[in-house]
Amino acid sequence: MLRIIVVRHGETDHNKNNILQGHLDIPLNETGLRQAEKLSVWLKERYVIDHIYSSPLTRALKTAEIVAERQTGRLALLPGLMEIDVGQWQGLTSEQCKLADPELCQELRQDGLHTRRPGGESYWDLYQRTSAVLEKLVKEHTSGTIALFTHGGCVRTIIAHAMSAPPELFAFNSPLMVGNTSFSLLEYLHGSRRWQVKTINATCHLLS
Repeated sequence: MLRIIVVRHGETDHNKNNILQGHLDIPLNETGLRQAEKLSVWLKERYVIDHIYSSPLTRALKTAEIVAERQTGRLALLPGLMEIDVGQWQGLTSEQCKLADPELCQELRQDGLHTRRPGGESYWDLYQRTSAVLEKLVKEHTSGTIALFTHGGCVRTIIAHAMSAPPELFAFNSPLMVGNTSFSLLEYLHGSRRWQVKTINATCHLLS
Protein backbone atom coordinates (compact mmCIF):
# COMPACT_ATOMS: atom_id res chain seq x y z
CA MET A 1 0.00 0.00 0.00
CA LEU A 2 1.18 3.50 -0.85
CA ARG A 3 0.20 6.35 1.48
CA ILE A 4 0.15 9.91 0.13
CA ILE A 5 -0.14 12.95 2.39
CA VAL A 6 -1.25 16.00 0.40
CA VAL A 7 -0.47 19.33 2.10
CA ARG A 8 -1.45 22.86 1.21
CA HIS A 9 1.21 25.47 1.96
CA GLY A 10 1.15 27.80 4.97
CA GLU A 11 -0.47 31.22 4.97
CA THR A 12 0.86 34.14 2.93
CA ASP A 13 -0.10 37.80 3.08
CA HIS A 14 -1.89 37.32 -0.25
CA ASN A 15 -4.00 34.55 1.31
CA LYS A 16 -4.76 36.82 4.24
CA ASN A 17 -5.87 39.64 1.93
CA ASN A 18 -7.73 37.43 -0.59
CA ILE A 19 -5.35 38.24 -3.45
CA LEU A 20 -4.95 35.72 -6.26
CA GLN A 21 -1.43 34.31 -6.32
CA GLY A 22 -1.29 31.76 -9.13
CA HIS A 23 2.35 31.47 -10.13
CA LEU A 24 3.43 34.58 -8.21
CA ASP A 25 6.22 33.55 -5.85
CA ILE A 26 4.88 34.86 -2.54
CA PRO A 27 6.64 33.84 0.73
CA LEU A 28 4.99 32.54 3.88
CA ASN A 29 4.10 35.17 6.45
CA GLU A 30 4.75 34.71 10.17
CA THR A 31 1.48 32.84 10.64
CA GLY A 32 2.37 30.54 7.76
CA LEU A 33 5.77 29.76 9.26
CA ARG A 34 4.18 28.87 12.59
CA GLN A 35 1.60 26.70 10.85
CA ALA A 36 4.34 24.81 9.01
CA GLU A 37 6.29 24.29 12.22
CA LYS A 38 3.24 22.85 13.98
CA LEU A 39 2.57 20.55 11.02
CA SER A 40 6.19 19.39 11.07
CA VAL A 41 5.99 18.40 14.73
CA TRP A 42 2.61 16.67 14.29
CA LEU A 43 3.75 14.63 11.28
CA LYS A 44 7.03 13.65 12.92
CA GLU A 45 5.14 12.09 15.82
CA ARG A 46 2.97 9.97 13.51
CA TYR A 47 4.64 9.26 10.17
CA VAL A 48 7.98 8.33 8.67
CA ILE A 49 7.87 10.07 5.31
CA ASP A 50 9.98 8.29 2.72
CA HIS A 51 9.73 10.80 -0.12
CA ILE A 52 8.85 14.51 -0.10
CA TYR A 53 7.78 16.34 -3.25
CA SER A 54 7.03 20.05 -3.50
CA SER A 55 5.82 22.68 -5.87
CA PRO A 56 8.80 24.94 -6.67
CA LEU A 57 6.87 28.03 -5.55
CA THR A 58 8.38 29.43 -2.34
CA ARG A 59 5.24 29.20 -0.20
CA ALA A 60 4.97 25.44 -0.79
CA LEU A 61 8.69 24.76 -0.83
CA LYS A 62 9.31 26.51 2.50
CA THR A 63 6.47 24.53 4.07
CA ALA A 64 8.05 21.34 2.72
CA GLU A 65 11.51 22.30 3.96
CA ILE A 66 10.24 22.88 7.50
CA VAL A 67 8.58 19.45 7.52
CA ALA A 68 11.64 17.82 5.91
CA GLU A 69 13.85 19.02 8.78
CA ARG A 70 12.21 16.38 11.00
CA GLN A 71 12.10 13.63 8.37
CA THR A 72 14.73 11.55 6.57
CA GLY A 73 12.96 11.47 3.20
CA ARG A 74 14.63 13.37 0.36
CA LEU A 75 12.95 16.58 -0.83
CA ALA A 76 12.51 16.99 -4.59
CA LEU A 77 10.72 19.59 -6.72
CA LEU A 78 7.75 18.71 -8.94
CA PRO A 79 6.63 21.55 -11.24
CA GLY A 80 3.37 19.66 -11.83
CA LEU A 81 2.36 20.57 -8.27
CA MET A 82 2.36 24.32 -8.98
CA GLU A 83 -0.85 26.27 -8.40
CA ILE A 84 -3.23 26.99 -11.27
CA ASP A 85 -1.84 29.75 -13.49
CA VAL A 86 -4.31 32.63 -13.28
CA GLY A 87 -2.35 34.66 -15.83
CA GLN A 88 -3.24 38.35 -15.89
CA TRP A 89 -5.30 37.95 -12.72
CA GLN A 90 -2.22 37.36 -10.59
CA GLY A 91 -2.02 39.97 -7.85
CA LEU A 92 -5.70 40.92 -8.12
CA THR A 93 -8.59 40.37 -5.74
CA SER A 94 -11.73 38.61 -6.98
CA GLU A 95 -13.53 41.97 -7.08
CA GLN A 96 -10.77 43.47 -9.23
CA CYS A 97 -11.04 40.50 -11.60
CA LYS A 98 -14.76 41.12 -11.96
CA LEU A 99 -14.13 44.76 -12.84
CA ALA A 100 -11.33 43.92 -15.28
CA ASP A 101 -13.00 40.95 -17.03
CA PRO A 102 -16.75 40.86 -16.26
CA GLU A 103 -17.60 38.72 -19.31
CA LEU A 104 -14.88 36.19 -18.57
CA CYS A 105 -15.95 36.00 -14.93
CA GLN A 106 -19.47 35.23 -16.11
CA GLU A 107 -18.09 32.47 -18.36
CA LEU A 108 -16.19 31.11 -15.38
CA ARG A 109 -19.39 30.93 -13.35
CA GLN A 110 -21.14 29.11 -16.19
CA ASP A 111 -18.27 26.72 -16.97
CA GLY A 112 -15.82 26.58 -14.09
CA LEU A 113 -14.05 23.55 -15.56
CA HIS A 114 -13.01 24.63 -19.06
CA THR A 115 -12.85 28.44 -18.89
CA ARG A 116 -9.25 29.65 -18.92
CA ARG A 117 -8.08 32.60 -16.86
CA PRO A 118 -6.69 35.36 -19.17
CA GLY A 119 -3.23 34.19 -20.20
CA GLY A 120 -3.46 31.28 -17.78
CA GLU A 121 -4.98 27.85 -17.22
CA SER A 122 -8.41 26.34 -16.82
CA TYR A 123 -9.35 24.02 -13.98
CA TRP A 124 -9.35 21.19 -16.52
CA ASP A 125 -5.73 22.03 -17.40
CA LEU A 126 -4.85 21.85 -13.70
CA TYR A 127 -6.76 18.60 -13.24
CA GLN A 128 -4.89 16.93 -16.10
CA ARG A 129 -1.54 18.21 -14.81
CA THR A 130 -1.97 17.00 -11.22
CA SER A 131 -3.56 13.71 -12.31
CA ALA A 132 -0.47 13.01 -14.40
CA VAL A 133 1.68 13.64 -11.32
CA LEU A 134 -0.35 11.16 -9.26
CA GLU A 135 -0.25 8.46 -11.91
CA LYS A 136 3.51 8.88 -12.29
CA LEU A 137 4.03 8.58 -8.54
CA VAL A 138 2.01 5.38 -8.17
CA LYS A 139 4.08 3.82 -10.96
CA GLU A 140 7.34 4.80 -9.29
CA HIS A 141 6.38 3.91 -5.69
CA THR A 142 4.64 0.70 -4.69
CA SER A 143 4.66 1.25 -0.92
CA GLY A 144 5.72 3.63 1.84
CA THR A 145 4.64 7.18 2.60
CA ILE A 146 4.91 10.18 0.28
CA ALA A 147 4.17 13.82 1.15
CA LEU A 148 3.14 16.32 -1.53
CA PHE A 149 3.38 20.05 -0.77
CA THR A 150 1.21 22.03 -3.08
CA HIS A 151 -1.63 24.57 -3.36
CA GLY A 152 -5.37 24.81 -2.76
CA GLY A 153 -6.46 24.26 -6.35
CA CYS A 154 -4.10 21.31 -6.71
CA VAL A 155 -5.39 19.68 -3.53
CA ARG A 156 -8.91 19.84 -4.96
CA THR A 157 -7.93 18.30 -8.30
CA ILE A 158 -5.90 15.58 -6.59
CA ILE A 159 -8.84 14.65 -4.38
CA ALA A 160 -11.20 14.71 -7.36
CA HIS A 161 -8.89 12.32 -9.19
CA ALA A 162 -8.57 9.96 -6.22
CA MET A 163 -12.35 9.91 -5.73
CA SER A 164 -13.06 9.49 -9.45
CA ALA A 165 -15.36 12.47 -8.95
CA PRO A 166 -16.36 14.88 -11.74
CA PRO A 167 -13.66 17.57 -11.47
CA GLU A 168 -16.17 20.35 -12.10
CA LEU A 169 -17.60 19.67 -8.63
CA PHE A 170 -14.38 21.01 -7.12
CA ALA A 171 -13.73 23.78 -9.64
CA PHE A 172 -14.86 27.43 -9.49
CA ASN A 173 -16.55 28.30 -6.17
CA SER A 174 -15.90 24.77 -4.92
CA PRO A 175 -17.60 23.76 -1.64
CA LEU A 176 -14.44 21.90 -0.63
CA MET A 177 -12.50 23.90 1.96
CA VAL A 178 -8.69 23.61 1.84
CA GLY A 179 -7.05 25.43 4.75
CA ASN A 180 -3.45 26.55 4.99
CA THR A 181 -1.23 23.59 6.02
CA SER A 182 -4.25 21.31 5.99
CA PHE A 183 -3.45 17.77 4.95
CA SER A 184 -5.44 15.14 3.15
CA LEU A 185 -4.55 11.46 3.39
CA LEU A 186 -4.85 9.14 0.40
CA GLU A 187 -3.95 5.49 -0.03
CA TYR A 188 -3.36 3.65 -3.29
CA LEU A 189 -3.89 -0.11 -3.40
CA HIS A 190 -1.76 -1.45 -6.22
CA GLY A 191 -3.36 -4.91 -6.10
CA SER A 192 -6.81 -3.59 -6.95
CA ARG A 193 -5.56 -0.40 -8.65
CA ARG A 194 -7.81 1.84 -6.65
CA TRP A 195 -7.63 4.87 -4.41
CA GLN A 196 -8.99 5.29 -0.92
CA VAL A 197 -9.52 8.78 0.52
CA LYS A 198 -8.95 8.59 4.27
CA THR A 199 -8.85 12.24 5.39
CA ILE A 200 -9.62 15.61 3.79
CA ASN A 201 -8.59 19.08 5.00
CA ALA A 202 -7.33 18.05 8.45
CA THR A 203 -6.01 20.95 10.56
CA CYS A 204 -5.83 19.25 13.97
CA HIS A 205 -2.14 20.17 14.27
CA LEU A 206 -3.10 23.85 14.47
CA LEU A 207 -5.11 23.32 17.66
CA SER A 208 -2.02 22.82 19.82
